[in-house]
This record gives sequence, C-alpha cells and structure tokens, in this order.
Amino acid sequence: MTKNHLVATVVLFAVLAVSCSKDEAIQLPEKLYQPGVLVVNEGPFGSGTGTLDFYDPQTKKLESDIYQKVNGVPIGNIFQSVYFDLSYGYLVANNSGAVRVVDANNLKLLGSLEDMASPRYAVRTGTLSVAISDWASGKVFFYQTPAFTKLAEVESGNGPERMYFQQSANKLYVLNSGGFFTDSTITVINTTNFQVIRKIQVPFNPNSYAVDKDGKLWVICGGKKDFTNPANNTPGALVRINTATDQVELTLNFTDAGKFPSNLTINRDREVLYFVDDKYFGGVYRMNITANALPNAPVINRTAYALAIDDIRGDLYLGDAGNFNQAGKMIRYAVPSLTPLDSQQVGVIPGNFTFR
Repeated sequence: MTKNHLVATVVLFAVLAVSCSKDEAIQLPEKLYQPGVLVVNEGPFGSGTGTLDFYDPQTKKLESDIYQKVNGVPIGNIFQSVYFDLSYGYLVANNSGAVRVVDANNLKLLGSLEDMASPRYAVRTGTLSVAISDWASGKVFFYQTPAFTKLAEVESGNGPERMYFQQSANKLYVLNSGGFFTDSTITVINTTNFQVIRKIQVPFNPNSYAVDKDGKLWVICGGKKDFTNPANNTPGALVRINTATDQVELTLNFTDAGKFPSNLTINRDREVLYFVDDKYFGGVYRMNITANALPNAPVINRTAYALAIDDIRGDLYLGDAGNFNQAGKMIRYAVPSLTPLDSQQVGVIPGNFTFR
C-alpha cells in the first residue's frame, strides 16, 4: 500500500467513527443482503474480476454481483474469500493484492489494504485487530481497527491460508497450505505479542479445518503432489489436534495419492464432519467425530469445488465450478438427509461461502 493510499483509508475510517459518536443521534445504515448466504465467485483466472452473489434461502432468490451494484467498481482478481465481523467485511482479492474493507451493514467500500502480495483469508483476532494471511510472502499481517494501521508481520510458512482464532487462549492457528512448494505445518501465533508459539507437524499441505463440540481442531491435508513424477505423490490425511496441548492425537490417512482431499466443514451441532476426497474430481464424504476410520463411500456423488455448512440455519452448500470459464452452480442440501433443496446459477468459479 502506498503512503497516500494508507492515509486515505485511515481518513475514511476516522470519518466513520466520528459520524457514530455517542453524542449524536445515530441513524444506523440500512442492512443490505442479510440474513442469507454470500457466494464468493473467484472469477476467470488472470483476467476479469471475481463477483459476490447474495442468496436468500427463505425465498430461494439469488442476486448477482452485489458488490458492483453497491460500489460501482469491481472487487478484483481472483476473489478468494469474505470475512465479516460486526463492523466490517473483508473481501480478499488475491491476484489483485487487495483486501476491500466494507461496512458490514451495507457493503459500502471504506478503503483497501494493498500492502500484501497475495492475501487469502481474514479473521478477527481480538476486539481491535484483524489478521490476514498472505500466500506469496508466507506471512500473516495484523492490523489494528478502526484505523487499520499495521501491527505486525509474522512469518508463518509456505502458502498460509485459512486461519482459526481460539479466543479463550489468544492463539491463531495458521494452515500453511504449501503455496508453490509444500508445507506440513500449522503455525500457532500468540495474538497478544505476535510471537510464534510453535509449529505443529502434520501431513503435507493442510488446507481446511473444522472445530468440533469438544473444541478439538480437525484439519484436512491434501498430500504432496509431484506433477513431474506422480510416483512421488503422498496421500492426504485427516488429523485431530488437541488445542489444549497443541498435539496431534489422531491421524487418518487416505489411500489414493493422486487425489487432493479438501473442503472440510462440520454440521451445526459440531458432531459430524463433511469433506471431499478430491477437490477437482471427487465426491462428498461424511464422518462422525467419534469415528476412528475414514468413510468408504461418498454421500453426495458429485464434484464439490466449494463445500460449507451454514452454521446459522444448518444446510449444506456445494459449489460446482463446471468448466472454470463460465457460470458455476450452487446447490443447497438439507442436513442430515442431504435432500437437494435448491440449485442456482452463480458467478464464475464459486469457491467459498459466507453465512450471515
């Protein structure tokens, strides 16, 4: 981010804070696009822009490209993820190297963070701080809100992506997904002093996580892929980590080294895991957290480029990227019956869902 851009961003947030002074009669902004589901469409690789769609599960209506409609400008390329706290939304466009910070109520653009090479995911790490993983630099960037001044840059590993913040212990778990290389670690960062506490060794390329009802952290690892010599491939695994000790207490290995397990999610009661055995060609599997072996057969026999459970309303959402060049599809399933409830055409490459 340039100095001028940073100043502009800070001024925007300062104006927002002043306008909400306790001494004034506060008129809350109109609450747009909530409650419901936000569909993150990556957009075509290397060109064009990603888009954000809104789906209302009650009316079964979908509105396309809502960020463009509100702000009159595109999000950027590739649109990787969205994260909302009570005040702000963080729309992360990794190829553009930008995080669009919006008003959580109405999606109005407040400013952009642009001092990262390839941001991937954001998560709130305290009352006044947010963390953003940067895939290219191998770092996690911490910013203080509402001014969005940088607090720290912490080295994490190759390709840091998804993050879990354990508020009770002020610990941030960062999944180092490997990036252009490989990695087999989860970095644990103390969010009070921004120091690395430890690195947890796991199988190659951890890429997604879920937290169960007992507070255990489940992580799915994609395995190592050698595209020049597939004989060197190693299969993925599902692991369970005790967050009290930060020790891996269960490892379940997949058998097919040619597949890429991913998209781990969990039901609303946090007792049943869902995941795909291969992000590009596999099916959806289901497993109780008490199980000691991986399931043998899929419960949904179709490719899920994106998979997530709405922890507010309980349904399962699947994103089908199709040919990765044209409009994709979103399918909603009832849980646990997995009865299809609705199907909608969405933007190009639906890659993530956010629930509000």
